[in-house]
Amino acid sequence: MKQHKLSVKKRLTKPVLFGALLAGLATAFLNRHLFFEDVAEIRAQERARNEVKLLEVLERRQKQVEELAEKKSAGDRLHS
Repeated sequence: MKQHKLSVKKRLTKPVLFGALLAGLATAFLNRHLFFEDVAEIRAQERARNEVKLLEVLERRQKQVEELAEKKSAGDRLHS
């Protein structure tokens, strides 16, 4: 049984594509520190924003608790 021969173009397509894929992955791996520095910086900014929001919420809650305590003490004074 005679095996049919593929053209040179067809025989080289898979190795070339695979090589290009490997080269792309290697490049991405070597340059990963650039990407991850950006990610770390973005995460730090996000964390800072979340902390500011949390502090604002806590301050609001503290004010509400204080106002409620004032109202209760004022109400207690009126009833006694």
